[in-house]
Amino acid sequence: MFKIWSEKNNEAKTMLSPNLDLRNWDDLSREEKEKIWNFLKHWFNRKNDPRVLFSIIQLNELHKSRSYARLTLEDLSASNAFADFKNIFFEQTQHVALELFSCFCQAILDERKNENGRIYRHDYVSDEEFLERITGWRFQDFDKFTARLNDIFEQFSVNLFLTRDGFIERQDSRIITEIYVPVINFLSLPKWSDVNRELSDAFKEYQVKTDQGYSNCVTHAVSSLQAFLQISVDGKIGGSEGINTLIKNAREKSLIPVDKFTEEIFKNIDTILMRERGKTGSAHPKQEYANEKSARLVLNVVIIFLQHCIQK
Repeated sequence: MFKIWSEKNNEAKTMLSPNLDLRNWDDLSREEKEKIWNFLKHWFNRKNDPRVLFSIIQLNELHKSRSYARLTLEDLSASNAFADFKNIFFEQTQHVALELFSCFCQAILDERKNENGRIYRHDYVSDEEFLERITGWRFQDFDKFTARLNDIFEQFSVNLFLTRDGFIERQDSRIITEIYVPVINFLSLPKWSDVNRELSDAFKEYQVKTDQGYSNCVTHAVSSLQAFLQISVDGKIGGSEGINTLIKNAREKSLIPVDKFTEEIFKNIDTILMRERGKTGSAHPKQEYANEKSARLVLNVVIIFLQHCIQK
């Protein structure tokens, strides 16, 4: 297969696309934001786009005291919404800009929220397989936007990665694409909504960047794993069994892998996570606060465990 020059020459690749230190939205220059806008304009550079209008209305509704979209607040129209959208994109801080991006993503998802699309169901297709196809269809446009935004953010070294569960902090690209994304996409099925909620809260608390936030992250991450095992074994959340007992029951029912390679991992994961949650989590009086390193470790352990359980 033909390869362009930079694919064959590392020196050229480094010169043409230098690796920058990871940074947040606020570190981007006006010129860089203008480039990003132009790369994304296919998605929201249309003055009558209902997604833009929905995003601006939702942003104002969520933050009434601030009312970031002032023009739309005073006169609700598509043209004012577009002007507010563009102003927030270029002038507001990262938290406001990412809130707007999130509202835009919600607008994309809501377009197919209560529809099944033109997906024909054959008699031999199981309920689970059909639900996976419906979920994939509902996320189709969102996944396209996600792929575009993440490619742009990576090239501009923005330290964020968009998933079906919202924004998370960027890690090594292989960890994100081969582990995090498949797990989060899998958990977007309705069956796993309770797991997804806990994991989403874990990501949100991690990004607070405080000792309390990291401790809350640990608690929610461990709870997400416990909820996953409870639903796998019992079909619902609840019950008093610890993670070790749930793992044992899940393995006996062949609901999670039973190969020898993972036996020791499954045997010790409960001890590791319960010790960390007991020491730094917020569900009980903590011995000490978690820090970024320990919170990230717990998140990665939980995600890798889930990834191993769901892979086929």
